[in-house]
Parts: sequence; C-alpha cells; structure tokens
Amino acid sequence: MTARAVRGAVAIAVVLAGRARADDLSLRDAARIEPTLRWPVRVELAACLDADRDAIRHAVAVELNDGALAGTADVEVRVSCAADGVDAGVVLEVHRPDSARRYRYALDWHAQPADARPRLVGLAVAEAVEASRIELTAVPEPPVHIFVENRLPAAMMPEPASGWSLAIVGARRWFATGSRLRLLGGGVMASRLVSPRLRLAVDLVVESQTLVVFPGSVAVFSMSSAPRVLVRAGGRLHGEIGLGARVGLVQLRAESFKDSGVVGNEVTRPWLGPVATARVGLELTARVAIDVEAELGVVAVSAGARDIAGDTTSLDGRWASLGLAAAFTL
Repeated sequence: MTARAVRGAVAIAVVLAGRARADDLSLRDAARIEPTLRWPVRVELAACLDADRDAIRHAVAVELNDGALAGTADVEVRVSCAADGVDAGVVLEVHRPDSARRYRYALDWHAQPADARPRLVGLAVAEAVEASRIELTAVPEPPVHIFVENRLPAAMMPEPASGWSLAIVGARRWFATGSRLRLLGGGVMASRLVSPRLRLAVDLVVESQTLVVFPGSVAVFSMSSAPRVLVRAGGRLHGEIGLGARVGLVQLRAESFKDSGVVGNEVTRPWLGPVATARVGLELTARVAIDVEAELGVVAVSAGARDIAGDTTSLDGRWASLGLAAAFTL
C-alpha cells in the first residue's frame, strides 16, 4: 500500500469516527432534552404549606424534570389546603394557557405519613399538568354538606328512654267450643325492654257481653291478665312473637224475663290457659307506636254455669283474640 493510500484510509477512519461521535452526542442530547419538552409550569403554594415549602418545591421540580419552576410560566398550578386543614389534604387548581377552563383536583392524604406529603404533592402536580392537556367534560362540583352540632345545656337535654312502655289496648275475644261468647273490652299493658330483642310484658283486660237465652239473659263480665315473654325483630316497622299464660275471673249473672217465673242466679269462676301472641307494630315517633296483636290460647281450667245457660256462656276450649294498641315509651 502506498503512503497516499494509507493517509486516505486514516482520513476516512477519522471522519467516520468523528461522525459516529457526533451521532452519539446528538442521541444523548436528545435523550436529555426530550423529557423536558413540556409547557413551562409555575407552581404557587399556599401559606398553610410553609412548613414543607422547600421540600414540596424540590419534589415538584424533580417530577417536572427541573427548571419547571423557574422563569415565565404558561401553565399555572395553585396548591392550597383542604377545607378541613392541611392534615386532611390539598386542592390543586390548574390553568392552561390556551383554555379558559380551570381544573381542580383533590388530594386526600390524611392516612399517609407526614414525611410523604411533599412527594405526593410533586406527583399530583405532574399528573394534573399532564391531565390538563385533555379536554375533559365539565361537571358541577358536589355540594358541600355543612354539619352544625347544636349542644344543648345539660338541663335541656332529653332524657334517654327508660325501657318501660305503657299501652292502651282494645280487643275482641272468641271462644270456639260450643260457646256464643264474643267478649269485647279493653285495658292496659305494661312492658319492659330487657335487651334489644327481648321484652317482658303483662296486661290487664276487662271484657263483657250480654247474651239473650231463654227465658232471660246472661251478663258475662271477665277480668284477666297475661304475663308473657316477647321476642322482637325489626326497627321502626317491627314484629314480635311471645309465649305466656292468661289467668282471669269471669262473673255470669242471669236475669229472667218479666213474669217468666224463673229466678236469676249469679256465679263467679276462675279460668286460665297458655297463650301465644304475634304482634306487628309501627313506630310513629321515637316514643309512640301503633300495634296490632293476635292471640291464641287454650283454656286449661274452664269456667261456666250450665245451670244458668248451658254451654252457650262457657269459657272452655280454644280461644282467639284480635286487638289494637297504642304504646307510649316512658
């Protein structure tokens, strides 16, 4: 190879090496410059963030690839504290240079450690700036609910419910076995709530009826009481089932028709039997409720006066009653 050829090869190698180096530099410059191809951003931090201002500005600069906080800005980002204070989070407001719209983002960090807040703000600002490039559909902000707690003086505070209630009861009772008795009456019932689902109750009911039987009439007067245990389910609309026993006295007084020649008679007898109840109620207020109650029972100790009116006035066999009650919590 001649000297001229050697010099030519060296020159070509130098040129190629120089071009390769230049290409490598341009690639590295592009790699360094490309991430900063964003709009200039100016970030304003509210006074409530003064304690972490430097750390937040550093985190924002890192996320926006440095230099984004300096110089004239086209995109404005304002960071202010949430309505409940800095511990609840921050609100970001973004204003783009080519749009009249303003975008707001809320960052809730109440469950995050305090030293993570600057980093969270940096990430939120970067994401908000990127998201502002999208033309989003504007929607109204959710309404703000303001809760005002009114504290009454201790003397004016309502007393808690005692668990006791008193009800006024009206009922109609039927006896099934060969009897014509359809007693109608009313009374009162007291009850005590011993747990959210369990109640103890006892009533006192007075009932009467007059039956026409030849050769006169029979007046029936009954007074009875039924202690029971009730299991409750539901809330304002509720149901109850219970078991107990009804114990009472019945008075039968016969009156003869005029000039019949038959002498009237009067007897008083006890009667009792087990009872099952079912009740459906509706609370009209916190202390007033309306209940409908059905009762089924069997007479274990019957009462009657066959010498007065046979079986037509006998309290015997199965009975059923249907009642309506207005209950008042004490």
